Amino acid sequence: MIPGTIVAYLALLTAIGAWSVRRNRRSSDFFLAGRRLGLLTAVLATMSSIMSGFVFVGGPGLFYTVGLGSFWIVVSASFTGAMMCWLLARPLHDMAANRGCLTIPDVILARYGCRFSSGFAAFGMLLGVIGYLATQLLALGVILAAVLNTSIWTGILVGALVLAIYTTAGGMVAAIYTDLIQGALMLTATVFVFRYAVVGAGGVSSLSATILGEMPEILSPWGMAGPVTCLGWFFLFAVGSLGQPHVVHKLMMLPDLKVLKHFPWILAISMILCSLVWLGVGSSVKSLVLGGRLAPLAHPDESVTTFLRHLAPTWLEALGYAGIVSATMSTADSFVSVGAGVLARDLFRSLGRQPASSLAVARVFSILLFGIALALAFTLKGLVAYVGVLGFGLFAAALTPLLAIGLNWPDAGAWPARISLVVGTVAAVGGEILNRLGHYPLDIPPACVALLLSLVTFLAVGLGLGQRPEQAAST
Repeated sequence: MIPGTIVAYLALLTAIGAWSVRRNRRSSDFFLAGRRLGLLTAVLATMSSIMSGFVFVGGPGLFYTVGLGSFWIVVSASFTGAMMCWLLARPLHDMAANRGCLTIPDVILARYGCRFSSGFAAFGMLLGVIGYLATQLLALGVILAAVLNTSIWTGILVGALVLAIYTTAGGMVAAIYTDLIQGALMLTATVFVFRYAVVGAGGVSSLSATILGEMPEILSPWGMAGPVTCLGWFFLFAVGSLGQPHVVHKLMMLPDLKVLKHFPWILAISMILCSLVWLGVGSSVKSLVLGGRLAPLAHPDESVTTFLRHLAPTWLEALGYAGIVSATMSTADSFVSVGAGVLARDLFRSLGRQPASSLAVARVFSILLFGIALALAFTLKGLVAYVGVLGFGLFAAALTPLLAIGLNWPDAGAWPARISLVVGTVAAVGGEILNRLGHYPLDIPPACVALLLSLVTFLAVGLGLGQRPEQAAST
């Protein structure tokens, strides 16, 4: 039943990609889905892009490791949609409608008149996209290998092939329509998985009593991570959400801002529902391991698959695996569109050359992106959640000041954008390298430090120079 369900689901996604080919007639269709998003598609596409395998696989694994403190990462889900609408919706919509912008580096070039800022942002985005996409492909390969009883390499290749077909053929049109299905599937799966996870551990009372008796710090507000780390996660994901290109890019696809009237609260509810997988599976599996009903996990990221194998009925196991595949693929397809735009348009424009305009070239670059990501898929190690924090932090430190502040501050010129981009990117990468080598001395996450430095740099340089964008365009 389970392999057949997953194969049928993958076939459906492939069919959507083939159907979407006819709806791609120009570049705006491929990169912005023709700017035709309605309320439902906007909410589900945004939610699907955010709630990736990072939440469905990495979240339970991180709860298993550090406890309730990990939930500070998703607390901001209740208001990030409102922040995006308040700070980004109008300027991004206007850039797409009136300035012909198709990508985030397009927006940066149009706003600051600076090819360096646009090119540096594009390069940083490309690095982040490749790393994120490789992580998603690896997670997808692990799930498909378990479901289809094959090797991880075969699982990666199957997942990558389906993704490549529907994203390369249908572009953002296919990504949006598949996200619509994937988002609905994720919401359905998370409700049933949460219920059965709690029941499987004996209910909330039994679950809590077991953990409090064996390892009470797991259920403390800060968990095993500590207050500095938890508050750092909260700040990073609350503010840094405004700099995620695969998410805020969706705001450029809206035909009318009236669509956003009910967007924030619907997005908040859908994201909170998806986060129940994080809380329910993580706490349930931890309780069962501490109580001796399950063997200790070989790796924390096995939390959700362990639950599905040992505690879920067959129909829920099939639905759960489909939900995980949906979460992974819905984020990966958005990254493919962002990465293809960088390769086909943004890097060319930053060098002063005319970007490629044909759909065929955009599709070729999409395939190239898959090839690079596949080559990296087996080089990534560590918890999925920690890899997700790194990628999220890199995007946040590089882009949040330029978008959240710069699009709402007319006097901010090119130099604040240039310097904060470099400072944020170098700090994010350098901090993570020091952390991996064991030389990072702070409790606050490196990505949070990088975001703080980037924001302070943008404000300090902007206030110090007071240069208008019209002046910056001539520098």
